[in-house]
Amino acid sequence: MKILTLHCDYIRFKAVKKAFKDAPEISEKEKEQHEVKECLVVITSIEQGDSSDTVKQLVEAVKKTASEVKTDNIVLYPYAHLSSNLAKPQTALELLKESEAQLKKIFKNITRAPFGYYKEFEFKCKGHPLSELSKSFVSAGEITSKKGQSKGEVAVDPKEIELLVKRLSKNTMSASRGKNDLKSNVEIGKELDIYLVNEVVGQGLPLLTPYGATIKREIERFAIDEELRRGYLHTSTPVMAKSDLYKVSGHWQHYQDSMFCINVGDETLALRPMTCPFHFIIYKSKPRSYKDLPLKYAEMASLFRSEQSGELRGLTRVRQFTLADAHIVCRKDQVEQQFKEVVELLNFTMSKLGVKDIWYRFSKLDPKDKKKYIDNPKMWEEAQTMMKKILDKLKIKYKEAEGEAAFYGPKLDLQYTDVYGKEDTLLTVQIDFALPDRYDMTYTDEHGKEVRPVVVHRSSTGATERLMAYLLEKTQGALPLWLSPRQVRIISFTDRNNKATEKLAHELKEAIPNLRIDTDTRSDTVQSKIRDAEMLKINYIIVIGDKEEENKTLAVRPRGNKPQFGIKKDKFIEDLKKEIGI
Repeated sequence: MKILTLHCDYIRFKAVKKAFKDAPEISEKEKEQHEVKECLVVITSIEQGDSSDTVKQLVEAVKKTASEVKTDNIVLYPYAHLSSNLAKPQTALELLKESEAQLKKIFKNITRAPFGYYKEFEFKCKGHPLSELSKSFVSAGEITSKKGQSKGEVAVDPKEIELLVKRLSKNTMSASRGKNDLKSNVEIGKELDIYLVNEVVGQGLPLLTPYGATIKREIERFAIDEELRRGYLHTSTPVMAKSDLYKVSGHWQHYQDSMFCINVGDETLALRPMTCPFHFIIYKSKPRSYKDLPLKYAEMASLFRSEQSGELRGLTRVRQFTLADAHIVCRKDQVEQQFKEVVELLNFTMSKLGVKDIWYRFSKLDPKDKKKYIDNPKMWEEAQTMMKKILDKLKIKYKEAEGEAAFYGPKLDLQYTDVYGKEDTLLTVQIDFALPDRYDMTYTDEHGKEVRPVVVHRSSTGATERLMAYLLEKTQGALPLWLSPRQVRIISFTDRNNKATEKLAHELKEAIPNLRIDTDTRSDTVQSKIRDAEMLKINYIIVIGDKEEENKTLAVRPRGNKPQFGIKKDKFIEDLKKEIGI
């Protein structure tokens, strides 16, 4: 459970519409705008594993803070976006109601905002040191208590408080943006015409414009070319399969809540949440020898996951996405080398894409959770011991995270934080002993004996949509030339320069056929046209006036820099090719 307590002059909120289909119905009165003054607002996110124990911790924390800020007015405000590990809606609602009931025993005035609804809200936070406090709770006994903390309470870094408040301010009706605030991929996507979300199409199903599709295409071309260069064999498999396929892998038993299922006659089909079962079927289509291994199957795959509506945001978390997925089937003695090569590939792609601020998480089994994970202690021990040995040998600094493994094996996750302070996984590598066994995958060793292979799951560039979200936020839309959807714009100084402007565009396009170039010959001021181009984060703006026509030169304005005059066309083309990497 995560909470953010805000001591406010007031908060106003109004339920707008349901966040998910089965959200509880509320009365007409509850749908009206509510205002509570001089209050402590308890922004609350209920997480998996929360229980009555965490409710008690919430109550104690609220009691303590309310006493310190001297208020009896409590607003319990459910807010899913504080966590990426949300409890099921029914569980969350029950614990929220329990929290409300316990708080009513202590405080006279308790207001609970509607659960399961999108809400518009506005608040004015006081400015004293206790006005913004953030805490995280887990069930008692799950962590070792630290000095000054109640059992099960986790201290939160002050930076996280700042990020959470910033994130909340983006959702208020009256919040204004500070000079140094970073824009989210949602804001940048709209401003640069990268993508849009339409209610008729559905939540978590972004529509990429031609500009967004360009970024996606360039990332995926880069990933495929690099994988082919490194010996991967690309496949193309169906986006759906019978439920039988997923029952073998265990996805049906452990992952069904996150799958989209379709009944067709007497069969149940499911849209694929990952490609590994399909690649395993290809592997099993013929006998394999130890000489054939490693086999590296890859695919740029459309995947589908039934994310909760409260977790959906921009391009970061969607219901359909494209994953640069791959599965390396190898002998046990090859795992270390294959894992090392995957890490080298990830380092290369991160360098090329400009990914820097990530950290490594060694995601392990929670041995207490028999429902979430395949129950095979020996297999888990072997896989986790092997991964730890490899990580230590590669001198990778990592944080261990119990309960974050895939249901079939441990992972090395490359984590990042978005502009809201929200943590997510960008790339991942997994070691899998379980699924080769479940699919009865074998190869014949040098002695003619059938042996089980090991599978290394990995993604070279991750989910393309999430990577796009990361890059848009990291660069604030100022993408490198090779990835930018708008590389060059040529502007006419006056109407009499229009013909020369179009002629130059044709010549540059002939010299670099794939150059993404356009012209602006509107009858407007050159200052206005330059400003519009700068707002679109175009890499190079060229202005053609009488002087440039007469001298056969270009006035080139690199993005974010002053204009450069007297540039020769051939030199500009040469420099462009070098920067793009042609």
